Amino acid sequence: MRYVVLMVGLVLAAGAVAFAQEPTPAPEPTPTPTPSPVATETPVPAGTPAFEDPVDQPSVPPDFAAIQWRASEAKGSWARKGRLVRGVLLPELGEDFFTWDPIFNRIPNREWRRYGTDRLIRTVLTVIHQFRTEHDSAQRVGIMDLSRTHGGRFGREYGGLGHASHQNGLDIDILYPRKDGTEARPTKPSQVDRKLSQELVDRFVAAGAIKVFVGPKLKLKGPRNVVVPLIYHDDHLHVRVR
Repeated sequence: MRYVVLMVGLVLAAGAVAFAQEPTPAPEPTPTPTPSPVATETPVPAGTPAFEDPVDQPSVPPDFAAIQWRASEAKGSWARKGRLVRGVLLPELGEDFFTWDPIFNRIPNREWRRYGTDRLIRTVLTVIHQFRTEHDSAQRVGIMDLSRTHGGRFGREYGGLGHASHQNGLDIDILYPRKDGTEARPTKPSQVDRKLSQELVDRFVAAGAIKVFVGPKLKLKGPRNVVVPLIYHDDHLHVRVR
């Protein structure tokens, strides 16, 4: 009997020890939160202009593509001993413009009368393209004389009244838009669309023209000493750049 009691006691003690030594389950690990992706800006290539909106980006005039560009030099004065080095040829026709021969009164102007500095031609085509973009129903803008192939005197011996200036690639004659939309030279002031002509004057002034000669009968306005009324300019405006 004493032996049985002893064995029962040993069994109960062993169970208690086993219970005490049973490992406690480890707590489940707390999941590590995955960070949300952070938006990053795409790097902008160096030299890219910053525009707030794609609409603000200036468009390149389509007529640039047809031109053989080179760095030009205007030598001497626009009226005396002027020369044009590496002049750029303006095409006879473009998407935004046509050329007009002031001697034969027809399209196009002759090639040797259509040379200017690269700066002059870039300025003129940019202004004309912006003007035509704003007025997409307007006729193309007419362009008459620039300078001769290598510049120099452009007097009466070259036809008509000749030019007192136009010697070094910095001058250009632009026909006023006509009321009837015809792509031709106005023959009298009443044919000129004065509203569109004033806008052209304003745009050339804003583009940095140092002179814009206009017809006295048209009453076109602009900054004093920049926009100047001058006889023989009732059919065209004369733009000069630096």
